[in-house]
Amino acid sequence: MKGDRWRPPMRQGHTLEELIFWHVFDRQHCQRDELSVRFGLSRAAISKAVALLLEKGLVAESAAGAVSPGRRPQPLEVDPKLANLLGLEIDLDRVTAVVTDMSGVLLGRGAVSCDAQQGVEAVLRASQGAVCQALADARAPRQEIKHLGVGHPGDLDLDRGVCVSWANAPAWKNTPIRNRLQQTFRIDVTIEDHSRALALAERRTSPQDGRHPNAIYILAGTGVGMGIFLDGRLFHGASRGGGEIGHTVIDPAGPACQCGNRGCVEAFASTGAILRYVRESLPGGGSAIDDLAPRGSSEITIEMVAAAANRGDRIALAAIERAATALGLGVANAVQILNPSLVVLHGRLARVAGEHLVQTVSRVVHKRCVETASRGLEIRVATPKKDISAVGCALLAAEAEAQRIVRERLPAEAAELSGRRSASPGRSPSRR
Repeated sequence: MKGDRWRPPMRQGHTLEELIFWHVFDRQHCQRDELSVRFGLSRAAISKAVALLLEKGLVAESAAGAVSPGRRPQPLEVDPKLANLLGLEIDLDRVTAVVTDMSGVLLGRGAVSCDAQQGVEAVLRASQGAVCQALADARAPRQEIKHLGVGHPGDLDLDRGVCVSWANAPAWKNTPIRNRLQQTFRIDVTIEDHSRALALAERRTSPQDGRHPNAIYILAGTGVGMGIFLDGRLFHGASRGGGEIGHTVIDPAGPACQCGNRGCVEAFASTGAILRYVRESLPGGGSAIDDLAPRGSSEITIEMVAAAANRGDRIALAAIERAATALGLGVANAVQILNPSLVVLHGRLARVAGEHLVQTVSRVVHKRCVETASRGLEIRVATPKKDISAVGCALLAAEAEAQRIVRERLPAEAAELSGRRSASPGRSPSRR
């Protein structure tokens, strides 16, 4: 599958330099010849625009593509030294912070346990601790950090920077999380749904995904979420709440979901739903899941369930199959509507269930979708990457900081247009 054919739009008034910068930013690395083909322009025109970007320090020639004199020019990348960024992943029981460069290369990390059910103050304290650890690990002075990107699993009003609600943490209702974080760290903050932040990181750290401008990234873990890329851009929707695949109903008579509905994908396919099904199905003993539990412990984890399924345990296999089928139904509905050429499964369930999950989801998708929607569709599990979700949060900060730097460094006529991302479908301005 070669992926969708796509050429970046040459919108009226947008400078070539700006379009090239964001094309390179999205794809991490690209050759000048690729730019010539993508934009339908001569090599001379591309070289002139690239020369200005090099002069302004916006892009650099990648050391990874160094070649001997006389050969083709090196690949281009956004200059990783433009800024150092912070990424902060907030979860129910932990806050993870990372420091990255402009390309998302991990420079330092920190993590602090917390209980988000205690309210925002507990999370802010943990955030400060995690950020201090990450800065120390990266040996980065705090004043060098230009922007903070935050991923949060609650229902977010991104325009106001407010957590409207968080099913697992009732104390977070209508919490102005962006303002609280800006007051705490005294830097600009961009906040995003953690599923979209993770999708962004998966895509940016998987160069082959650039062949698929239309792709969806399904997070299957404590919750079920989705990041959508249309024409290569992260899609948000009218109220910036798109991608809630976990709360699409696949069985109105199904189990209750934390959102208040019944039969949502998440009510079947989240790790919590799988564990509940296993506990309700376990006999008085004799299951491989019981054998895998630590001596004297009654706690069951999703890793134990997956291991038992690999041993052929009937209950574990049924639990994984039930979740995978439900997830497949949700993915099938998304494929019917969006017609992507790539589906990437990631998150804790994808890590432990792996090939079984892909096989079941693929079978359901191809059974439920019309042939034209699923033709040539690639479905795969993401390659595990260290702190990938927090890195995605840092990439949110990198994009917001890049907008500011482009305005500063490109000529005045280009600076007026550097809101391309916020004006274009799927792009949102940095939230300050």
